[in-house]
Formats: sequence, structure tokens, C-alpha cells
Amino acid sequence: MKKPTKNIFKYFLEFMIVAFGVFLGIYVSNLQNEKKMESEREKSITYIIKELENNKKNVEKSIEYHQLIKSNLDSLVSNLTEKDVFENYIGNKKFRHNQIKGWNGVKLADIENTAFEGAKISGIIKEYDIELIQCISKTYNRQEKYSEFGNLLFDRMSSINSSTKIVDVLGTIQLMTTDLVLFEKQLLEEIESTQNEIKTPHNNMYN
Repeated sequence: MKKPTKNIFKYFLEFMIVAFGVFLGIYVSNLQNEKKMESEREKSITYIIKELENNKKNVEKSIEYHQLIKSNLDSLVSNLTEKDVFENYIGNKKFRHNQIKGWNGVKLADIENTAFEGAKISGIIKEYDIELIQCISKTYNRQEKYSEFGNLLFDRMSSINSSTKIVDVLGTIQLMTTDLVLFEKQLLEEIESTQNEIKTPHNNMYN
């Protein structure tokens, strides 16, 4: 009776060794996957930080340009009468938008979203803190709305025709130097807020 008992113990011991080996293999594999996922997460966040920083710098440059145009526009149109502004824009000799000192078009800030889109496509964004996802998404949505609004102004400037009045062109430029600038300042605050949120301890190690 001792021999069967001894065999059972032997088989049990072998089974436990194999089971432990499988468990250890799975455990090590999970650790490696977690380490790889954490590395990808940190890399993705780093890309987003750089992208937002570049977007921020471009928005700051755009604000500076639009404020310059506003200042120069005010001095240029100060001599226009109410009758003047309702004249046809094409062919008039009283106001041309390219006479504005420093004029270089509507000139939107160059906004990138490659890092954010990459995080979504790869699925790594699911590893972010949920509040961070909401914060980053909100900022990129605002950036998209900014570009849409800016492109609308660009289209208005590009659609000047024989029926366009001076007041129409002035209105578009004034939208660029007021509403668009306001949008840019709000976007700037949004980007800075998101940068601070990314750097908080509960989101990652960028402190």
C-alpha cells in the first residue's frame, strides 16, 4: 500500500511543479505586459505634452499677430465715412485689406492633433486616468472648433466678389481681431489647464 501512496505523492509533486511553472510564466508575462503598457502610456503622454506645448506657442504667435492687425486696422479705417464703408470693395481706392501694415492673411495658429489621435487609434488612451481623458479630449475638441471658426473667416475672405462691400471685408477682419482672438485666449487657458492636469501626481510622473 505504501508504493501507490508514494506514486500519488510523486505525481502530485510533479503536478505542483508544472502548475507553479505555468503560474510563474503567466505572472512574469503579465508583469512584462504591464511594464510595456506603462512605457507606452508614458511615451504617449510625452508626445501629447510636446504637441500641446507646440500648439500653445503657435496660438500665442497668432494672438500677437491678430492684435497687431487690430491696432493697424484701427488707424487705417479711422478716416472712412459711413458712406465709404458701403461702397463696393472691388475697385475702391479708399480701403484695401492688404494695405494694413503687417497683413499676412487670416493666419490661423497651426494646430496639431497627431499625438492625441495616435493615442486613440492605438487604444493606449484607455490606460489614462478617466478625468485626464476627459480633460485632454475637451482641449482637443476646442482646438478643432478654433480651426473650424478660423477656416470660416478664411473662406469669407476668399469669397470676395463684385457684390462685396467694404463693410463686409471690415466685418470679417474685425471678427478675426476680436472674436477669433477671444477664442485663442480661451484656448490658451484650456491648453495650460490641461498641461497642469497632466502634471498632477495621480495622472503621471511629470512633476
